[in-house]
Amino acid sequence: MNDQPTILYIEDNADNQRLVRRIMEACGYTVLLAKDGPDGIALARESQPALVLVDINIPGLDGYETTTRLRGMSHLRGTPIVAMTADSRVGARERSLVAGCDGYITKPIDPRGLPEQLSEFIGGKREVLSHESEAPLLRAYNHKLVERLEQQVRELTAANAELQELDQLKSQFLATLSHELRTPLTSILGYLDLFERGTLGALSEIQGQAIDVIGRNAHTLTRQLNNLLYLQEVRSSQIKPVPVTVYDMVLRLVAELQPQAESTGLNFEMSLQPTMIFAGDAMALEQAFRNLIDNAIKFTPRGGYIRVTLADDPARIILRVEDSGVGIPAEAQEKIFVPFYQVDSSLARPYPGSGLGLAIVRHVVYAHGGQVTVRSAPGSGSTFTIVLPRS
Repeated sequence: MNDQPTILYIEDNADNQRLVRRIMEACGYTVLLAKDGPDGIALARESQPALVLVDINIPGLDGYETTTRLRGMSHLRGTPIVAMTADSRVGARERSLVAGCDGYITKPIDPRGLPEQLSEFIGGKREVLSHESEAPLLRAYNHKLVERLEQQVRELTAANAELQELDQLKSQFLATLSHELRTPLTSILGYLDLFERGTLGALSEIQGQAIDVIGRNAHTLTRQLNNLLYLQEVRSSQIKPVPVTVYDMVLRLVAELQPQAESTGLNFEMSLQPTMIFAGDAMALEQAFRNLIDNAIKFTPRGGYIRVTLADDPARIILRVEDSGVGIPAEAQEKIFVPFYQVDSSLARPYPGSGLGLAIVRHVVYAHGGQVTVRSAPGSGSTFTIVLPRS
């Protein structure tokens, strides 16, 4: 156990950091270093320093504001905070004390005298202002904090407006790009169909294999383009509820996707309970269900299993897709529903895709007033559950 008293030093200058650390560690102290205000606040939360030393002129969240934030932490209520600065202007010491500091040391520091100075503050020394001088300084400091807050609000408002405009431009670009790409893809798929049916003449075995590869990748590209287009539509439009038999929809999807799963060596299991009529957007729901099952197939290695379960009661419909696949780290389980997010974002990732499937799932489910959840762990598979309320 370390019984040495700890000093937290918040300073952006590396030379000053090294100097103070060497001086104080030679006197038996442990020195924690922080390069700026937010870093110092984070370290303060995790530790119980005997003293906090703050450079007033650190960039960003300056020493005054950092001190005020530290002074508000309950576990630092009795901890001395000492300002250390090269600012020797009239009023600098008083402004530091108003912000919450208990002392003020000017730079350049005295290497011989610093340990004794800090020891006095740790022992109880406190510098104070008279009430007459404190009140106007406190009003000026509060005014400065309000001005800074107003400036930050203006900057955040402007940044948010810019982000919204960029997001709209991105959506327009993706929609235009997707439409433009679908035009030549339609011709590619049409000619592939003619080749596969033999309309354009017999193919050799090698040519047939090549056509299969082209067809498989063309259909993959088609699904990704459809996801891009559908994401723009589902984010910008309202659902169009019609009577939907979810059981028939899931049964049709399972029949379509089961051969794909079994061709890759997966065991496809299902337990589907017939459902009552549900008022929802049929196209949107089918897209969401398809993406969940397709993801389970894509991320489950050969020899694993996919299990699709559908249950119904008077209040809700529950669809569960479970797999024995690669799993998802805990820190990524919320991010996977963000458009374009990939757990493995490297170009060499083994699983193709644009990162839109689960974003579409969440948008569709939320548009129907439902919820989608995930339980997963790396190497232990994933279970996605969709709950759709009837009211």
